[in-house]
Amino acid sequence: MIALLAVAGLMVGAALPWGISRIPDRAPADGEPAVTSYRELSSLHGLPVILGVSAAGIWAFMGLARAELSSALPAFLLVGALGVAMAYVDIREHRLPDWLTYPALVGAAVALAVAAGVDGEWGAYARAWAGAGACVAFYLFLAVLRPSDLGLGDVKLSAVIGLLLGWIGWPVLIFGVFSAFVVGALLGLLLIVAGRAGRRSAIPFGPPMLVGMVLAVVWGQTLVDAYLTL
Repeated sequence: MIALLAVAGLMVGAALPWGISRIPDRAPADGEPAVTSYRELSSLHGLPVILGVSAAGIWAFMGLARAELSSALPAFLLVGALGVAMAYVDIREHRLPDWLTYPALVGAAVALAVAAGVDGEWGAYARAWAGAGACVAFYLFLAVLRPSDLGLGDVKLSAVIGLLLGWIGWPVLIFGVFSAFVVGALLGLLLIVAGRAGRRSAIPFGPPMLVGMVLAVVWGQTLVDAYLTL
């Protein structure tokens, strides 16, 4: 099953550059510098391989939690694939396109609704939306407090992450949010050590949020249970 997910993820990921190239470009406002077009972003040499391998790894890794996710697995795979495209654009341009975050949110909501109907988990579905709302409120507060560190794209992405992790449970949601900040701090430290960033450099936070989500999906409940039994 994990091998099958890896192969499927590889094919889906390899098609992501085509999807990125179809995102409409936004005209810069007065005084804003010109931004790289999505068609140009999608034309990076070897990008289908890079995104394909990334999606394959994420789908295979999420496959480790397939028994716990059950009918909800498609929602997590969808966000995992779109998350690869989001992370790439955020790393390159420090922005998270609505054309990726909104489909991820709507697609995950629909897939989780189907899972709730199949498994009778409407309580989990309600908790998923509560988790999405809690994450949006938390990240919006941080974005208002530190607009140089977090943008509205991160706030919108938090709704997707809150929805998925809220479906699993509140402890996993908290673990996922905490993990994002740990991953972000480690990434910033590595970039500083490598001379690629300074202490005040803006670092895209979308990738750490997505990595934290994936870690929470696979290991969150196990680590939370281990902590609670100490």
